[in-house]
Amino acid sequence: MTLTDDQHRILQDIDSTTPISQAETDWAVNAGLAVLAEDGDIDLTDAGRSALAQH
Repeated sequence: MTLTDDQHRILQDIDSTTPISQAETDWAVNAGLAVLAEDGDIDLTDAGRSALAQH
């Protein structure tokens, strides 16, 4: 998966627990790159970690 610079920043922000917008959260979850817990925490999936490492 090729990420734009903005998408890469979103994954970096998730990885470093920097707050992101709801639209950014929606994109990452809908793309299968992050999961959202019931308590609102967001974390990268294996695919998200892989995409972040490849950029």
